Amino acid sequence: MAKKSQGSHTVGLKCSVCGRFNYAIRKNRSNRKKIELRKYCKWCRKHTHHTEGKL
Repeated sequence: MAKKSQGSHTVGLKCSVCGRFNYAIRKNRSNRKKIELRKYCKWCRKHTHHTEGKL
């Protein structure tokens, strides 16, 4: 049986305006900083800051 990858895990990107999870990305476990990106939110219908959160 194959080993599970210990190198990365899945996190969600949450809109800072409406609070909805719009994107799921894979992140390296050794990186402790929270990811913050400016992405499009289909609920707000504009580009907003998205921060990392657990799915």
